[in-house]
Amino acid sequence: MRKITFSILILMMVLTLKSFAQQRVTAEFYGAKLSTFIDVVSKLSNKNIVWDKEALKNKDNAVYLSIRKPTSIETLFRLALKENGLTYVREGNLYIIKPAEEALITVSPVITKYLGKEIFESFVELVEGNISPTGEIKVYKTSNAIYVRDTKENVQKIKQLVEEYKKPLQREAEKLARLEEEREEELKKIRTKRAEIESLLIKKEVEIPYKDFKEIEDELVENLSSYGRYKYNKKTGKLTVIELKSNISKISKIIAKAQKIDIKTKCYYVRALEPAELLITIKESYLTKYGSVIYKSKEISKALGVEKQTTGGTGGTTGGSTISSYATEKEKNIITSLPKVCITDVPEVIDKIYKDFSEVLLKRPYQIAIEARIVQIESSYKRDLGIQWGFAASGGAGNIGYGVTTGTATGYMFDFPAGNVDVGKGASMSIGIVRGLTTSLDIQLSALEQIGKSRILSRPKVITIDGEGAEISQGIEVPYSTFGAAGGAAIARVQFKKALLKLNVIPRTTLDGNIIMNIELTQDVPDFGRAVNGQPPINTKSITSKVIAKDGTTIVIGGILEKTEQETENGVPGLRNVPLFGWLFKNKGINTTNKELLIFITPKIIYE
Repeated sequence: MRKITFSILILMMVLTLKSFAQQRVTAEFYGAKLSTFIDVVSKLSNKNIVWDKEALKNKDNAVYLSIRKPTSIETLFRLALKENGLTYVREGNLYIIKPAEEALITVSPVITKYLGKEIFESFVELVEGNISPTGEIKVYKTSNAIYVRDTKENVQKIKQLVEEYKKPLQREAEKLARLEEEREEELKKIRTKRAEIESLLIKKEVEIPYKDFKEIEDELVENLSSYGRYKYNKKTGKLTVIELKSNISKISKIIAKAQKIDIKTKCYYVRALEPAELLITIKESYLTKYGSVIYKSKEISKALGVEKQTTGGTGGTTGGSTISSYATEKEKNIITSLPKVCITDVPEVIDKIYKDFSEVLLKRPYQIAIEARIVQIESSYKRDLGIQWGFAASGGAGNIGYGVTTGTATGYMFDFPAGNVDVGKGASMSIGIVRGLTTSLDIQLSALEQIGKSRILSRPKVITIDGEGAEISQGIEVPYSTFGAAGGAAIARVQFKKALLKLNVIPRTTLDGNIIMNIELTQDVPDFGRAVNGQPPINTKSITSKVIAKDGTTIVIGGILEKTEQETENGVPGLRNVPLFGWLFKNKGINTTNKELLIFITPKIIYE
């Protein structure tokens, strides 16, 4: 039997007052039950201690204490209860032991941010006003948190009170947060808009005599955009113009007129998709102070919702995006999808730029021929084997007659012919055996093996300008009927649906001799063999792809392989599975179909 001992050594009694909190003792407990420890405390303090029903499950817990320095009985009492997950409350002259609970109550950062840090103090006051006298509370201001330890019932009550108090404050704080977010969003839009406008502006400074400036001032004012402005300094004779990049070439021409300088603008098509290096080279090494260059790309415009332009000269910055108002309507209607560079400067500079970059800059775009070949190969294999046989007998004796008749609708008892053997297809052989005048046996064998192969070649071809889309199509319109009601009567209407072979392609040449293509290819074929009420379904094949190929080379951009295998067997249950003899009671068919589709594309540049 295990021996559990405990001792209480009251070594010193500092005060012998009646107060529970002021009595001080030293004590040692080793393995004593918690209930025994509570009894000792009750006797020493002369207090009434009651166990709550939920707390009783902890009464047999072991207590280990060694108190050498005189300590108040209440401190020992609290410590022992805390170590066992308990606490106590006072009700009159009773000390009631109850289960304890801990909680960390936090205040949302959004509340303190938008309602002020002082609001946290109201939460502290709420908790302090509802915690029991024996409860514990710790406040962490830096993290807006409150630690609470009290009876289980009181902690639940405090948490509920805090939650109800927090709800309207949380709603108000979130409302203020949304308002601030919306305000920040508006400010962000304003800043972005301002930055966009500033990025579109170019500063241009030139020296012009005052007399010449006055001659162009009215024209300058008329041609400035709504964002443009100018300033003339009489002392220095310097004209400063700040204008949108899209309009700077027009302003440059007006300024050049005052300086008696011939300024022209020429536009070239660009073979490079993003000629950033080319533009930088032109701006830094070729343009004069009157010059500018604008790069326009329709593909970038579609993606951004604007038309990208890069403008610059020796007197301004580069970069940015804006809607182009530079090109004339005639220029816009010629070619819009191929990238274009428009250079404004003196004629000698423009001619030199074109001569040095003749492989990149084109006065007119190339023409490109695109040929597509759609090859469809279909092969099939079919084999059917079957048998039909039966017998009949009749006779009589005296005045008594008898007869035996077997067979199906065809006259055979076992009727399993080959399924696809008709006139002109397969082979069929009949055997009849007659014995006497009363008995006969009929047998018919049938077999078919069929092999088929077909090839269809479609070859659409189209020619288009570099950078421009082209489309070619051929096909038929298939009629189909729909029914509707009018005046209580059903009316048939005939509508048409297109079944087309269509090729849609947008080519783009590059400096290395390659051609980039956006391809859309569809082929719709009506299948009259599967028509329903005379209306055929339409078999559709299509491909959408973006590929790159060398000039004049052929590439495969797609392929589909379909293989169908079908095996059928009909016969008499049980008998058809008998080895060898099972062929007398069944027929068998095998059908295999292979379909293959290949699509080839060949692009070729047409040089003139």
